[in-house]
Amino acid sequence: MNPLLSWARRRRMADDTWERHLIVSELAGNPAVVLDVGGVAGDLEAFLPDSRVTSLNVGEEKADIHFDGRRIPFDDNSFDAAVSLDVLEHLPPTDRAGHVAELRRVARGRVIVCCPLGSPEHVVAERELAEWYRRLTGSGHRFLEEHLVTGLPTEEELRQIARSASGFDLRFQGDFRAVNELFRKAALTRRRPSPRNVASYARARLTARHQPALGDRSNPHTNRAFLISR
Repeated sequence: MNPLLSWARRRRMADDTWERHLIVSELAGNPAVVLDVGGVAGDLEAFLPDSRVTSLNVGEEKADIHFDGRRIPFDDNSFDAAVSLDVLEHLPPTDRAGHVAELRRVARGRVIVCCPLGSPEHVVAERELAEWYRRLTGSGHRFLEEHLVTGLPTEEELRQIARSASGFDLRFQGDFRAVNELFRKAALTRRRPSPRNVASYARARLTARHQPALGDRSNPHTNRAFLISR
C-alpha cells in the first residue's frame, strides 16, 4: 500500500480503531508476513506498509479470506506474526483459549491479541451504551449486542488464557469513558447531522487525547487488554 493510501485509510478510522491498530503494528515490529484474524482487508496494512498482511474473517466482512471462525485454514508456522484485534469478545468464553491457541499454531513469531476489558464498570457502561443506541436508532448496534450476549473478557479470564497458552504477557490501555463518549457523538451526528452535532463531534475528534501507552495494571476504567507473546 502506497503512503498516500495508507494515510487516507488511517484518517478514515474511528479514533479507537486507529489506536488499537497503531499499538498492534508497533508491537508486531517489522514482520514480512502477517495474519490479521478478524480484520478488515487493508486496515492493518495501512500501519504495516512493508508487510504482506492477510486478513481472515467470518461471514460477509471485507477480508482477503473467509473461514468458519474456528480452525485457521493455514499450516503451522505460516506467518511471522499473527494478530487478533477485538475478536475475543465476540466468541463464547469456551472458545477463547482455542482462538489464542490457533494464533500460536500458525505464527512462528509474535502473537498479539487485544480486546475490551470486562471490568464490572465497563460491563455496566456498555450495557448503558447499547440501550442508548437502541433508543437513538430504533435498533441494536451489532457489536454492542454481541458483547452483551458473549460477555467482555475479564482480567482473570485473560490471565488464565495467558497461563494456559504460556509465554504471554498481559497489558492494559486506555479509558473506556473517553471512547464511549466519542462513540455517542459519532452516532448522534450520523443520526441527527445538525450543525451543532457535527461541530461537537468534529471538535471532540480534533481534541481527543490518544492513549497508546500500555501499562502493567488495570483500573476500573481500563478500555482494552493486550495479550502479547514473548
